[in-house]
Amino acid sequence: MMNNAMTEDLSTTILVVEDSPINQRVLHNLLENAGFTVQVAGNGREALGQISRQLPDLILLDIVMPEMDGLSLCHQLNGQKATRDIPIIFISALDNTADKLSGFAAGGVDYITKPFHPAEILARIGTHLKIRRLQQQLAEKNLQLEQEKQKSEALLLNVLPVQIAAELMETGKCSPQCFANVAVCFVDIVQFTAASAILAPEVLINELNDLFTAFDQIIEAHHCERMKTIGDAYLFVSGMPESNGSHVSNAAAAAVEMVDCVHERNRAGRNWQVRIGLHTGPVVGGIVGTKKYLYDIFGDTVNVAARLQTLSEPMRINVSARVYNQLRDQFVFSRLLKVEMKGKGMQSTYFLEGRQPAFPSALPL
Repeated sequence: MMNNAMTEDLSTTILVVEDSPINQRVLHNLLENAGFTVQVAGNGREALGQISRQLPDLILLDIVMPEMDGLSLCHQLNGQKATRDIPIIFISALDNTADKLSGFAAGGVDYITKPFHPAEILARIGTHLKIRRLQQQLAEKNLQLEQEKQKSEALLLNVLPVQIAAELMETGKCSPQCFANVAVCFVDIVQFTAASAILAPEVLINELNDLFTAFDQIIEAHHCERMKTIGDAYLFVSGMPESNGSHVSNAAAAAVEMVDCVHERNRAGRNWQVRIGLHTGPVVGGIVGTKKYLYDIFGDTVNVAARLQTLSEPMRINVSARVYNQLRDQFVFSRLLKVEMKGKGMQSTYFLEGRQPAFPSALPL
């Protein structure tokens, strides 16, 4: 008669590895009546063949058998990734302490001595199958947690600089830092507000997405970092969080390529224009907010770069005298311009026209 306590295990397969035909038959009938699917093997080698065709959920294993004994089989199964988690219960006439310790050392989860009591076997099987199910559920939960962790880390890496995201994930916080020499570049799309009143929303967003995706590829190629976008404004930097001797030229080369990119897109029927401002100097960087993280930069350098963009012309790159002095041997600039800058008075600015013929590509890092 089927044991009602075991009916939940109808799909559970148990492999009985036993060289005694009588014990095989007794165990087979006991387990089958309890609702299990039962497989039988007469020795370790025969059991390996069974396991290669179908992994059992639990193994009842005798120790003394011909060809391959139970301890050897248990050692082999525990050494393989596919079978190491299958619970193995030794069932043997060997009943001294040393034999039992050998069974546990080989990787067995339990040890039953012969002659056995049917109720004891079913109870122990039920316990270890329950433990295995709980372990499998825990492993699945851990996998889900790891996948969610990876998603969270990927999201942080999308919105924060790599080193900042790493510090936040490791310590749970990010201290503000002062960076002594950073190139800051603002890119603004001309007449975007007017276009937003004419174009369908999906067309407008698709165009903006295409432009910013192209800009992302450009700055990555020139070792720069996008800080943020605000509507149609695009802010990127070079020289942080790690400084390098080419940060200003890298930012300038990226800005030139952005203008070329917009020109190229316009040949396909678009009609976008950008204004760009570029300055270099010290900035302070830090995370703003506690629920929605935003890594931002602050300081006079950022303000000057933004005002240079405002004072620029469509499809031109307006730079400060500091940028000009650092890059005048590498890039071509317009003549000196004197402009009134809010909060700064009269300032010297230049339009960056392109790279000098002697400098066909960005300087190496």
